[in-house]
Amino acid sequence: MNELPENDATGLPIAAIERETGIPKDLLRMWERRYGFPQPARDAAGDRLYSQADLARLRLIRRLLDLGFRPGKLMAMSDAQLQALTTEHTPQRQVSDVCQGLLAALQSHDAQATRAYLRHRMLELGLRRFACDFLPEANQLVGESWMRGELQIAEEHLYSEAVSRVMRETLAAIPAGVMSPRVMLTTPPGELHVLGLLMVEALLRLDGCEAIAFGAQMPLQDIAFAVAKHQVDVIVLSFSGAYEGNPASAIELLASQLPAGVMLWVGGGGCRSLRQLPANVCHLAELSQLDGLVAQWRARPAG
Repeated sequence: MNELPENDATGLPIAAIERETGIPKDLLRMWERRYGFPQPARDAAGDRLYSQADLARLRLIRRLLDLGFRPGKLMAMSDAQLQALTTEHTPQRQVSDVCQGLLAALQSHDAQATRAYLRHRMLELGLRRFACDFLPEANQLVGESWMRGELQIAEEHLYSEAVSRVMRETLAAIPAGVMSPRVMLTTPPGELHVLGLLMVEALLRLDGCEAIAFGAQMPLQDIAFAVAKHQVDVIVLSFSGAYEGNPASAIELLASQLPAGVMLWVGGGGCRSLRQLPANVCHLAELSQLDGLVAQWRARPAG
C-alpha cells in the first residue's frame, strides 16, 4: 500500500479530488488502472487517499485535457513538463471587451447574477456573435482563470450550467428549421460535454437547418439506426479533450455504418490530432467553418 508523504498525513478522499478538479471518480480509477497514476494511498477502511501533489498534478492534466491534449501523452510527462506545457498554452492576456464582467459575475457566487450577465450578453451580441465570438473567448478565459486559482471548480460548473441554460432558452424561441440538411447532434458513449453541440445547433438553426438534438452518450449502433429512422442527412459528433476513448476508431466505425450520402461532421478538442478521415467525414476544426459546410451541402447536385 502506498504511503502519504510525511507533510500530507491526512490525504484527500476521491470525492474531494473530483470536486477540486472536475475529473469524475470513474475516470480517476480508470487512469489508475491504465496508466498507474494517480496511485493513492489507502486508509484503514481501504478507501483512496490522495496527496496534495496528486491534486496539483491532476489540476495540470485537467487543464491540458481541456486544451485538447490526450491523457496517454500527459501521463508520461514529469510535473515540470506538464507545467511548462500549461504555461506555453495559457499565456497571461488581457480580458477582451466581449468578456468584460464575466469573472466578476462568476466570483459573485450568484447563479441568478451569472445567468443575468449571460442573457445580457446574448441580447447585446445576438445569438451568432454570442456563439462564435463570446463563447470561445469565455471558455478559454474560464479555463485559464481556474488554472490560476482565480476560480474554483464550483464556479466553472456554474458557468457551464448557466451557459447551457441560456443557450437552450434562446434556441427554444427560434422557430424550428425546415431547410436541408437535416442534422443530428450527439456525442459518443463516455462523452458528457454538450456545450459544443449547443454552439453548433445555434448556427444550424440560424441557417434554417432542421437540427435534431439527441443529447449525450449515444451508442454508435443507435446513431446509425436513428439516421435511417429520422432520414438524417448529416451527423454532428462532438469529442472533448477529456474523451477517454479513441476518436479516430469511433469515427471510422460509425462512418462505415452510415448509408450512402450521409455525412459525419466531427469536432471538439478531442479531434485536434485527427489525420486521415473516411470520405464521408469532415473535421469541423473551427465553428466558423459551419456556414460553409451547410452551403456546400445545399449546392450539391440533386440525386
